[in-house]
Amino acid sequence: MILAAITLSLQITRSTLDVLDGVNVEVAAHNTGNAPVSLRFSRPEEYEIDVLRGTHVIFSTLRPLPANITFPPHRRTLQPGPTVLAIYDWNTIENDGSTPRAGTYTVRATLLAEGSSPQAQTMVRFVAPTPIVALAKLKPGDEVTIAGTLDAAKQELTDETGSVALGRKLAAAPGATIAVRGYIMKRPDGSSLFYVERWAPFAP
Repeated sequence: MILAAITLSLQITRSTLDVLDGVNVEVAAHNTGNAPVSLRFSRPEEYEIDVLRGTHVIFSTLRPLPANITFPPHRRTLQPGPTVLAIYDWNTIENDGSTPRAGTYTVRATLLAEGSSPQAQTMVRFVAPTPIVALAKLKPGDEVTIAGTLDAAKQELTDETGSVALGRKLAAAPGATIAVRGYIMKRPDGSSLFYVERWAPFAP
């Protein structure tokens, strides 16, 4: 069958990264034959990217199609050699809005062509958030992820090693455990402030 000549590859910019640090995922289809191959897709999407913790999918680019709405099939012709289908910037937020805990995950890509669904996968490892006590050793502007319990009234984040003031109010539930990405800043009085770039619920 002609579709057997199509394979898939997946590359990521880094295999080890902080929680809440983004990662670019490149998905490419490879026509290993000597002639163009026409692929038919029944969905608007041509690929799917999943991130798995063990066998559990924590993130997927594929969303359910709207009810009572149909999309006409479309075709794409692949010339011999590689064709980049996407360079996807995953913000490392799971489908439920939280951020992955530290550990090793599988990043898997699937071609959604009719009649053939080649896959490719690689591994990515998230390291544990930086202890708040270690912020004192960083230079202003060094970007890291910290995690702990939010005190919304004081705008502070606390872990088992200490506390740090946050640069802005966060709309999380009082006492929630969250991860925060940003960097340390020094106030004019010499005290420290953690500038918040992004944040998400976190389960250690």
